[in-house]
Amino acid sequence: MEEGIKAYDAYRHLSQKEGGLPENVRHDLNIDDLYDRLDYTSSGVGRQYLYHLLCTDKVSEVCDYEPLMERFQADEALRKLLTEVLAKLNKPASYTVVDVLAEERHTYSRRYLFLLQVCRWLPLLFLSFTLLTDVPAVPFVLLILSYMVNGYLHFKQKSMLACYYFSIPQLYRLMQAACRLSRIDAFTAVDRTIGVSLADLKGLIGKLRSFRLGIALQSESALLMFLFTELINVFTLYAAINVAESFLCIRKQRKEIERVFRFVGLLDVLCSVSYFRASLPYWCKPSETKEGEMLCARAICHPLIKHCVPNDVSLLNKSMLITGSNMSGKTSFIRTIAVNLLVGKVLHTCFAEEFRIHLDRRIHSVIHTEDDLLNGKSYFLKEAENVKEAVSIAQSGNYLLIFDELFKGTNTVERIAINAALFHELSKGNHSILVSTHDKELATLLRERYELYHFSETVTDNQLTFDYKLKKGIAQEGNAIKILRLYGYPDSVVEEAERIKDRGFY
Repeated sequence: MEEGIKAYDAYRHLSQKEGGLPENVRHDLNIDDLYDRLDYTSSGVGRQYLYHLLCTDKVSEVCDYEPLMERFQADEALRKLLTEVLAKLNKPASYTVVDVLAEERHTYSRRYLFLLQVCRWLPLLFLSFTLLTDVPAVPFVLLILSYMVNGYLHFKQKSMLACYYFSIPQLYRLMQAACRLSRIDAFTAVDRTIGVSLADLKGLIGKLRSFRLGIALQSESALLMFLFTELINVFTLYAAINVAESFLCIRKQRKEIERVFRFVGLLDVLCSVSYFRASLPYWCKPSETKEGEMLCARAICHPLIKHCVPNDVSLLNKSMLITGSNMSGKTSFIRTIAVNLLVGKVLHTCFAEEFRIHLDRRIHSVIHTEDDLLNGKSYFLKEAENVKEAVSIAQSGNYLLIFDELFKGTNTVERIAINAALFHELSKGNHSILVSTHDKELATLLRERYELYHFSETVTDNQLTFDYKLKKGIAQEGNAIKILRLYGYPDSVVEEAERIKDRGFY
C-alpha cells in the first residue's frame, strides 16, 4: 500500500483528535490487506477517504446512501461518468491535496500580504520618476533597489512553494471535479448544499487556476516564456501576491475545502462498494440483533482467506470461547467476526448470508504481541500491558473484545488462573467477547458464562486434515505431537512425549 493513502486519516487524527482503531488492532485485523481487498475506487481522494473510514471504527455515512449504491450497481453509465470525472485525480500526486489542508509551515499573514501589495507598486513608481524627472539618478537607483527587493520576495516565495509543487494543482483538479459532479442530481444526494460551498470557494478556485498555470509553465520547459514570466513576476510580485492570497483563503475556508474533499471521496467510495459487492459470491447488509441475542451469523467468511469455509454461529446473552488445536481455525474465526463487524459498520456490507450484531460495538483486540527488547520488556510483560489497556478501554463503552491465546509467556497453572479470572470479570460488562485458547481447562471453568465452541481435525494416511467447521462443545484432542510426527521428529521423542501426556505429567 502506498503511504500517501494513509495521509488523510493521519490528518484527521491530528487535527480533529479522532481516535479510531488503535495501531495494534489495525495490525491484528490486517487493515492494510483488508483495504487492498475492498478498494475499487477511481481516485486518490477516494482511496484516502476509504482508508480513513475503515480506521474510524464507527457506523459511517456510507450506510445512509444505500439507494445510491444500488443505483451505481445497476447503472453502468453512471459509474463510467464518475470514473471519467475522477480520472485526473487517479494519480499518486492526488494524495498531496491533504498537504495543503494539514500544512502549517507557511507564514502568510495579512501583514505580509500588505507588504507585498506595497512593494509591487514601488518599481513602477520609481520607473515613472526616472522617466519624468530631470535628475533620474536617484529614482533609478531606487528602481534597481526595489526590483532587487521584489526579486528577493519572489524567490523566497518560490522556495516556500516548492513543497506544494504537486498539491496545489491537485487541489485545483479536486475543485474542478467537484464542480462537474455537483451538476448531476444523482451525485448531489450525498450533499445537497455542496453547490453553496463551491460558490464560496469560487475566488480561491480562480487563484488556483493561475497558480497552477505558473507551475505548468515551469514543468513544460518553455524557456523563453518562463524567463518573460519571471521578469513580470519579479516586477509586479503577481505570483507572490497570488500565493499569499491563496493560502490565506485556504486557511480561512479549510472547512469548505474539507467538505469538497468529503463530497468527492464519498462518491468514489459509494461507487467502489458497488464494484466490490459485485465481486463477491454472496453478501448481506448488517442488521441489529434480536432481543436476547448477542450475535448471529450464517455462512460467514473472511474476505482475505481464499476458499474460506463458511460457518454459522448464534450467541444468546453469552460471549464465546473457542478451543482447538494449532492451525484449526480459531484465530481466523474470531478475526472473521471482527472484520465483518468493521466492514458492516463502514461499508454496509458483510461477507455472510446473514449477520446480526450490535453495530454500536467498538473493536479491540489482543492477538499479535511482541517483546520490546529496546525497553527491556519481555513477551509476558508486553502482553500484560496490552491486556491491561484492553480492560481499561472496555470500561469506557460497549466493545467487541477479541483475545487470542493470552499469557502464553507464563506457566500453565498461572495462565489458566489469570485467564479464568480475567474473562469472568469481563463477562460482567455489556461486551461481546470472543476468546480462543488451547486450554480445555479454561473452557470448563468458564462454561457458565461463555458459549463453548471448538475446531477439530483428523489424521489419515499420515496427513493432518482440517475441516475448519465450527462445532459446539470443547475440543477433545490436541495435535502438537501429531504435527511433530508428521514433520519427521525422531520416534523416541514423539513416543516419549505421548507417554508423558498420557501419564498427565505436564
